[in-house]
Amino acid sequence: MNKVVIQGSKLTDKNILHQILKQELKLPAHYGENLDALWDCLTADIQLPVIIEWVDFQKSKDLLGDYAENTLEIFNEAEKFTGGKLNIIINN
Repeated sequence: MNKVVIQGSKLTDKNILHQILKQELKLPAHYGENLDALWDCLTADIQLPVIIEWVDFQKSKDLLGDYAENTLEIFNEAEKFTGGKLNIIINN
């Protein structure tokens, strides 16, 4: 099982968030770097099973505001959609 660790303290803006997600999750070149594109890739393009650990989520919220929560919602929905083959772990 693959495990990806996202460091919340590095997510200084939306663009950085999407660049890190693209790199760490090995998203395709056509990844649109927005939440709709993230959903599409999480549910169709990534290799499952995978654990995504988001470290220092509170710092992400401080830096990104509601966008961090919206991103987490996409991960949670993808976790349900994949029957848990994508597993998101949040560490504050």
